[in-house]
Amino acid sequence: MMPWWHLAISLIIFYVLVASFNFEFSAGLNLIIVGCAAGTFIDLDHLLYAFLSFKKKAWNYVKKGILDPKGLMEEFKKDGKLYFHARRRRMVLHCLTMSLIYAISLYLFPSYSLVIGVAFLVHLIMDIDPRWLFD
Repeated sequence: MMPWWHLAISLIIFYVLVASFNFEFSAGLNLIIVGCAAGTFIDLDHLLYAFLSFKKKAWNYVKKGILDPKGLMEEFKKDGKLYFHARRRRMVLHCLTMSLIYAISLYLFPSYSLVIGVAFLVHLIMDIDPRWLFD
């Protein structure tokens, strides 16, 4: 899923949660910001994935992923590598990265760790199947 979709869905989910629990404005705003940031910026591990997987071609894939993400997905789909890269390797790296960041957040930001954990779970659920890009 594209980062702006992760941002939009994170914003909706955390706005609804903050409104449902009737948080004070500043506390609610902080939770929304943390939730949106965690749910969106976890995709930066795709850069790490690109460099680990593609080595010398990594910058080309990163540029194409930013400028033409659907074209990059089509390229992987044609080669039969979409499932392998999108589902297997990238999701494993996502899970490892999220687990590490969540563990660190428990120590450094315990009051926001639940929000970060929820944002990561929502992100993983949204990333399960990349076929929505082709609709």
